[in-house]
Amino acid sequence: MPSPAEQFIALTQTQGRVDPTLIDAVYNKLGPVKPGLMLGEWGGGILDTGHPIGDTLKEIRWLGKNFTSVEQVDPVIIDKNGQRVSWGKWGHATLREVLYRDVVSTAMIYDDRPVFDYFRYVNDDMVAGIMEGKELGESLFYFYLKR
Repeated sequence: MPSPAEQFIALTQTQGRVDPTLIDAVYNKLGPVKPGLMLGEWGGGILDTGHPIGDTLKEIRWLGKNFTSVEQVDPVIIDKNGQRVSWGKWGHATLREVLYRDVVSTAMIYDDRPVFDYFRYVNDDMVAGIMEGKELGESLFYFYLKR
């Protein structure tokens, strides 16, 4: 049987829509992430569940996130004329270890928005993410980051 990390990687390679209950089942088996692992530039990918944030990120040409330090995160990096630049409309963020789904792991907390990104460990070069917050409505947005 594949490990949770292998199962998650397989989900990232799925063409078309992915059932959120499948993502949740795998995400909940993944281990925690320490804030230090997050530092650096990460590319981003969307697990397409039909969430409208996915369409927005595609429109703005989302590339990923930049973690300069635990106190300085640029959460929305886009492709502008072939360059990685801050989108700017979602401000900045910080990293903290928080309890989410019975696991203490790293979360990214947006400075100016009621939104949180919760991360779980896939491997040293990939983390699973769930975004939730009042601005997103009832549903969760699923994504991943890769170095």
